[in-house]
Amino acid sequence: MNKTRTTAHFRRTALPLLLTALACASAPAQTNVTSSSNVEPDTLKKLLQRVDNQEAEIQALKSQLSHENAPAAEPAPAMPPPPAYPNLQFHGFGDIDYAADNRKGTMLNGVTETGVKNSFFLGEYDLFVTSQLSEEFSVLSEVVLSGGTDNDMSLDIERLLLQYHPNSYFNVDFGRFHTALGYYNNTYHHGTWFQTAVGRPSFLQYEDSGGILPIHTVGLSFHGAIPSGKLNLSYFFEIGNGDRFTTVPGQNAVQQVIANTDTKAVNVALIATPDWLPGVEMGIGTYYDRITPEAATPLPDFDQFIFNAHVVYHNANWEFLSEGYLIDDTAGNGGSSHYSPAFFAQISRKFGLLTPYARFTYYDVSNHDPLYSIVWNNGANAGVHYGPSLGLRYDISTYVALKAQYDYLIDQKLNDASRLTLQAAFTF
Repeated sequence: MNKTRTTAHFRRTALPLLLTALACASAPAQTNVTSSSNVEPDTLKKLLQRVDNQEAEIQALKSQLSHENAPAAEPAPAMPPPPAYPNLQFHGFGDIDYAADNRKGTMLNGVTETGVKNSFFLGEYDLFVTSQLSEEFSVLSEVVLSGGTDNDMSLDIERLLLQYHPNSYFNVDFGRFHTALGYYNNTYHHGTWFQTAVGRPSFLQYEDSGGILPIHTVGLSFHGAIPSGKLNLSYFFEIGNGDRFTTVPGQNAVQQVIANTDTKAVNVALIATPDWLPGVEMGIGTYYDRITPEAATPLPDFDQFIFNAHVVYHNANWEFLSEGYLIDDTAGNGGSSHYSPAFFAQISRKFGLLTPYARFTYYDVSNHDPLYSIVWNNGANAGVHYGPSLGLRYDISTYVALKAQYDYLIDQKLNDASRLTLQAAFTF
């Protein structure tokens, strides 16, 4: 029904009735003056009722007309399809390097070593896979191919986790993971492309590459947020096998299949990222393990505590990293305690595609601590080690970075090292 027909209908019906009603309403007054005729009350009532009915009909016609001319309502948005599981994602990382080193023949424990030759070498080839199994369960796998001093490539499962993440406050990872020690080990894993520098600080190297800390753990990791307002606290509580301290060649320090004791290592960490300090992260932590050394010289059990703290800052251009450690090894038979401090600080500034950076590393492993002077890495880590590193990173493309880094390391037991490393790191 259109507007023209509605108007015509109104004129044919409503207007005559209205005029009639008005005439009837004025009739009694006129009768008193000029005429003796009267309009019956029932007749007037009927006329008014007809007017009311016509007004109701007009309103109904107007309402119908407005609905007919109104634009059609937009259809409700379609609901997204439910997620399909498993949802598999794959990424890869790698680096190819060249290093020139001044150490041509060093003495270690009375044995002449061949030293380090200038060489091209393959770094780590990292295959990183995640798969979402359901809304709350997922799997993380990080398998790395890396070369050894025998020129053979070895395959290691660096991280393998079944993850249960129901909410932001309580999450569980079960398997092999990077121990939540400080910042670097909990943030940078086995893809050198992520790191500004060509590699990790020397004392934070992996267990089989000269590091002095339990970088990996096999066990359980509980972590999540702590309701804390603008302080933004989070926690880690981890329990695992700990590391094996042995002089037996070829034995993996990470006890990923068989543990040599029934006791387990425990790690606790607390992290804050306050709203009022954007870009800043602060953290503290304590690691404990009861160590039973496997060594040619019988040694007692040791209680090992590792205390750590870090402060880091990031924004679009600046990066500042700093963290410190104190290792406390105490013989369980009432023997003395041995303390070994370690720390590093790193700063970088991004200028477009170029990022120059500097790092200073220091660690002093007690020569009187038998765990490090006799057992761990055959004593190579004992003594004072420190020195600066200077480098430049060039992000030549989105997924490729070229790096050049010079390291000078003063070593109490070995010749001072002067080393230049060139690296091409990539991800795919």
